[in-house]
Amino acid sequence: MKTLISSLSIVLLAAMLVCSLPGQQKAKPFLPFGIFLASVEEGARIFTPVRLLPFDHPESMGHQFPNALQLFGTEFQTIIWLGQQSGYQFGTTLHRYPMEPSPDWPYPEFSQLPDSNALRSAPPVRRPKSDAPLKGLRAVLFVNREPVGFVVDTRGLTLEERGMKRATSMGLDLSRAEFLAALSKAAVFLKSRDTCSVIFAL
Repeated sequence: MKTLISSLSIVLLAAMLVCSLPGQQKAKPFLPFGIFLASVEEGARIFTPVRLLPFDHPESMGHQFPNALQLFGTEFQTIIWLGQQSGYQFGTTLHRYPMEPSPDWPYPEFSQLPDSNALRSAPPVRRPKSDAPLKGLRAVLFVNREPVGFVVDTRGLTLEERGMKRATSMGLDLSRAEFLAALSKAAVFLKSRDTCSVIFAL
């Protein structure tokens, strides 16, 4: 009887250890990051990197689209790569805007964006601009079918084309939830792929 109890204890202990392994833990969520390009309009920022931190995060200050004043970890190379896929050269500007990128990652509760070297193994899906689920959307990067990187360029679009009555700082007039929902719609073009970028620039 003692032998049976000891055996059961060993099995239960082993099961607990397996469940506690890092590989079994739930993956950390990503912080979506991207760039808005807008026309010179009242209240508009013509070049705005944003990082979608939780609303209660000290850097977020409750904003729907908090400015990213410095790039961290793999954000720099990833967003440069994503921009290049849709015809933008962000490198020089982002390298000094407004502070040089840092290799540190100050958000331990979130995963970094994937490294651009890893992304090159997954060629982007290319679609015409007319297929974009959001006016001005030029690129969206998906990881595990979740949108984690984006480029939005509303330059050259009228207020009417954007469904707006007045200019706003990001060139569009919608909430973060509405924005992320629109990005998510682009996942229809991934087909069977989970990690890939969709480029609307043809």
